[in-house]
This record gives sequence, C-alpha cells and structure tokens, in this order.
Amino acid sequence: MPKIHTCRDIPAEIVKTLKKEGVAMVDSEFTGLDVGKDGTDRLCLVQICGKSSKDIYLIQPNKNYETPNLVKVLEDPKIQIVIHFSRKDKSAIENFLKPKCKITSLFDSKIASRLVRKYSNDHGLSALCQEFAGVRLEKKMASSDWAKDMSEYSDKEKMYAAADVQYLFLIKTKLESMLKREKKYDIFLKCMEFIDTRIEIDNLGIDKLFDH
Repeated sequence: MPKIHTCRDIPAEIVKTLKKEGVAMVDSEFTGLDVGKDGTDRLCLVQICGKSSKDIYLIQPNKNYETPNLVKVLEDPKIQIVIHFSRKDKSAIENFLKPKCKITSLFDSKIASRLVRKYSNDHGLSALCQEFAGVRLEKKMASSDWAKDMSEYSDKEKMYAAADVQYLFLIKTKLESMLKREKKYDIFLKCMEFIDTRIEIDNLGIDKLFDH
C-alpha cells in the first residue's frame, strides 16, 4: 500500500530522486476536458510517483499554479514522463503550471498499447492494470469534484487518484519490452514526437482529421 501525500508542490528531495531514476509516472485531473489554450476548463490536480510507487504525491497547485519543483521534473529531458493517454494531461500541464514547462521526454502507455496489444480492443488503464499487474481498478471516483480543496478529498478519492499512477511503471516496462520485441519502438517514438501536433489539432477543434 503506497503512502499518499497531498501538497502544493513536490519536495526538493523528490526532485532529486526522480532525476536519479530518470522516470516519473504522471496523471492529472481537470474540471472538464476543455483544457486547451483557449479552453473553459482548468487543471485541478497532478499525481506523480517514482519507480517503486511507495510514495505517491497528489499536487493541487496554489491559485497561481506555481509548482517550481514539479516543473523541474516535468521539463527535464533526462526524466521520461509516463502518462496514460497524454493528450489532455500534457495540454493542461503545459497550459497551467508555472513557471511554464514543456514535456519533451514522453511515454504514452495508451499509444504503446494500441501499437502492440492488437489482441485486445481495450486499451484503457484498467485493462492494462488487470493484464500486467493483476489489479482491478475502481473507477467510480472518476467523476469526482477535483476542484474542491484537497483537504476535502475523501480517502477513496485520494486512493483513486493515486492508483492512476501506481502501476504505470510496471505497465511502461511491459509495453516497452513488447514494442522492442515487435520492432515497433521506432514508430512509437515518432508517435511521441507527433503528440504536440495532435494537441494543436485539438486546439483547433478538429477531431477526425485523418478519417475517411
């Protein structure tokens, strides 16, 4: 069972730990999905942990969204940021957090799953946790009011938020191995490079650009 910490920014010692590990598992929660440059929704919470996931940090930024220690991790090109379905998270994080940051080293576990788990039509986080960690995620808290002060979060809400990053390192390790085995790692990296362009397309309000 991980220890869940609630804070306005991660401690400096955690920055050092994540720099040493070279990887950080990240998720975020919003008031809604319209979190682009001119969106009407906002970032409420960022979850982050290291490889072991013994300590999981739930960060609710202050009213100015100032999280200098968290930003140091997110923008470090030597720290791979692992996110499941990163388009909205990356967009919200880069639009709201201060100082401004740019995630440049990204591993999107949903895209990785779509590339190599062709034996399944389910690429959600719950399915990956079930397959690779043998854990069934409880998703009833997904529609919680994350904009309320974190002091009001219930234990169930904290556990839900923490679970979204708790198993990501294991999932990332399994999928990365499969990508390399199937010789799809290079195309996966090209997909990661394309994410910023895909977010720009989202910001234009265009969805099915490549459909027939």
